[in-house]
Amino acid sequence: MAALTQVVYLSNRPAVLAETLTYVRHFSPWLTDVVVLAPRPALAALGDQPGLTGVAEDELLSAAEQRSVPVDHSVRNAWLRRLLAERGPLHDVFLQSDDDYRPLRPVTPADYLDGERLISYACHELARWRRNESPYDAVQHATYLALSYLGGPHLNYASHQPQPIDRALFLDAFAAGLALDPDGPFCEWSLPLNHGRLVAPERFAPPRTYRTMCWPRWPHEGWTYWRRPEDIAYENFHPELYADGGLFHGIDTALDPESPQQQAFSKLRRWYAFDLEAGRLRFPRGLADPWRTTPARRGLLATARRLRKVYEYVALEERTALSELAGAVARLEQERDAR
Repeated sequence: MAALTQVVYLSNRPAVLAETLTYVRHFSPWLTDVVVLAPRPALAALGDQPGLTGVAEDELLSAAEQRSVPVDHSVRNAWLRRLLAERGPLHDVFLQSDDDYRPLRPVTPADYLDGERLISYACHELARWRRNESPYDAVQHATYLALSYLGGPHLNYASHQPQPIDRALFLDAFAAGLALDPDGPFCEWSLPLNHGRLVAPERFAPPRTYRTMCWPRWPHEGWTYWRRPEDIAYENFHPELYADGGLFHGIDTALDPESPQQQAFSKLRRWYAFDLEAGRLRFPRGLADPWRTTPARRGLLATARRLRKVYEYVALEERTALSELAGAVARLEQERDAR
């Protein structure tokens, strides 16, 4: 296998991507080949950068395809990535990323390759993804049904961090999915990384837990953790978190060239502290978190706090038993891994 040196982006936010690339060049300097698929004006705004190859959408797509670009964000991204894999200047193995995935610590090829095997990072199990409130949710459900029908695994790899991609297996996965449903809104992450394990399991290392801060944007927002992020190495960048009332207000969005690790750690501390407090329905003053945006939500939060206090009194024995069971399972896993 050739060395992993290429990272591939879709973007229509040149300022965000340019800032992200400063993080990538600092923490992952081995990624020397950057490919960006974007509208032509966005590429012009991005300008010339070392090692960067721009692919304009009107260069990649035929005139008919340009008139039929999917409207939904998730469906559009998967469609564009498939065409880029078919026609673009991509390596046989590349790192697939988005313009808001920013490394917070040194990340090396060993984080993505185990010998000849690709290392993928999962954040959930699609069979347990029960949200159905957005186009993103619809894509997860469609992907789960296709993978389940084909007899493959179905972890959620839309972990909001880069993932290594085998170009041929990526195209095979979409060919298999589109054979079931030509209009299928399949996930650009979960479909290829699960289908690849079905047809070429030897190409993949066991999946690991994802390493992303701000997915979800706020801890506990929107969905319950199935896998809590471990050894956080990436930030899923949200500009609003740096505005007044944001969790990272007062921290510069741009990489601090003098103390980048101190800057990253300050964000991790805030994220972790908020996670601990939010888990107990306590929220610091002054933050524009999603639980207190309206009087109705504040009322629901007050009710939930009262109910939590009742639960803490009446369920002490059950919670103790669950804690003991979790400890026993952890010990068994440690013993298994040591063998």
